[in-house]
Amino acid sequence: MKITRKILNGAFVSILFSSFFSGIAIAKSEKEKIVNLYTSRHYGVDNELFAKFEKETGIKVNQIQIKEAAQLIERIKSEGKKSPADVIITVDIGNAWKAEQANLFQHFSTPTLQKSVPANLQGKNNQWYALTLRGRAIVYDKTKVNESEIQNYEDLANEKFKGRLLARTSNHVYNQSLVASLVYANGIEATENWAKKITENLARKPEGGDIDQMKAIANGKGDIAIVNTYYYARLVKSENPDDQKVVKNLAIVFPNQQNRGMHINASVAGIAKYAPHKENAIKFIEFLVSKDSQEFLAQMNNEYPVRTDVEWTHVLKKMGKPKFDAVSLTKIGENTPKAVELLDKVGWR
Repeated sequence: MKITRKILNGAFVSILFSSFFSGIAIAKSEKEKIVNLYTSRHYGVDNELFAKFEKETGIKVNQIQIKEAAQLIERIKSEGKKSPADVIITVDIGNAWKAEQANLFQHFSTPTLQKSVPANLQGKNNQWYALTLRGRAIVYDKTKVNESEIQNYEDLANEKFKGRLLARTSNHVYNQSLVASLVYANGIEATENWAKKITENLARKPEGGDIDQMKAIANGKGDIAIVNTYYYARLVKSENPDDQKVVKNLAIVFPNQQNRGMHINASVAGIAKYAPHKENAIKFIEFLVSKDSQEFLAQMNNEYPVRTDVEWTHVLKKMGKPKFDAVSLTKIGENTPKAVELLDKVGWR
C-alpha cells in the first residue's frame, strides 16, 4: 500500500511539475516580441508593410512564404500542435475555406476587426477576416466586341462567342470561386449548363495566368477573357511600352451590375489554431486592416480595400466604381467542392 501511495504521489508531482513548466513555456511564448506568419501572398509591398508594423510595435515578423496555398495548408497540418504558425494569410476564399476545413484556424474577434471588416467579408464564426479585395472582371478587345453584349458572366455562354473566349485552367482557385458564386446565385443545373457552353466557346485550351489571357487577346488569339481587376490595373498603370501595347485595344466590364454585382475574391488572415503568440497575432491582423495599412495596399498593389472609409487608387477609380456581389464569402467557400466537381464534369480543364 505504501509503495502504491508513493507511486501515485510521484505521478501527481510529475504531472504538477509538467503542468507548471508547460504554463511557464506558454507564458514565455506570449511575452516574446515576435509573430510567425505563414503566407501565400508574394508581393514586395507586403514586406514594406510588415517592416512598418515591426517599427511601430517592436514585434518582429518571422515570415514563411509558400506561394501555393495547398502546400501551405499541408505544411501547417503536418506540423500539428507543434506548429509555430501564429497568423495564416491565404489568397482567395476557396483557399481560406480549405484551410478552415482542415481546422487550421481558431475563433477570434475584437471590436476593431468587427468595425473595420464588413460582416460578409468575415469567416464563419470569425475564423478569418478579409484584408484586400479583387474583382473578377471581363476584359475584351473593343475593336471586335460590343460592350453591351457582355454585361453579365452569363452572357459569355452565348454561342456568338464560340472560339473567342480565353481562360486559365479550372484547377486555379480564381475560376473555382467564380463558379462557386454562380452555383450559389443560379443553382447547380444552370451553372453546369453555363460552364459547358463556356468550354465550347474557348478559343484554345485553358492555359496561363490572367495577364497571359490579356496578352493573347492583344495577339489576336481571342477576343474576351475573365481576369482579376488588379492585373488589368497593373498593365494600365505600367509605363512599360510592351504593357501599353497589350492594353491599347482592351476595355473592361464589371459584370452583373444590374443584379447581384461583380464577384470578388479576397486575401484573408486568420490566427492559427495553436498560435504560440496569439496576442501579437491579433495586433498584427488589426494593423493590417487599419486605415493606413489599407490605404498603402490599395495604392501600391491596385487592390480594393476592405474598409469603406479608404480611398481607392487613382487607376481603380478611373476604371469605374463597380457594385460588388454582397454574398457572404463563406457561402462561396461552401460551394467550392460543387464547383470543382462541376468543372471536371463539363471538361473545363
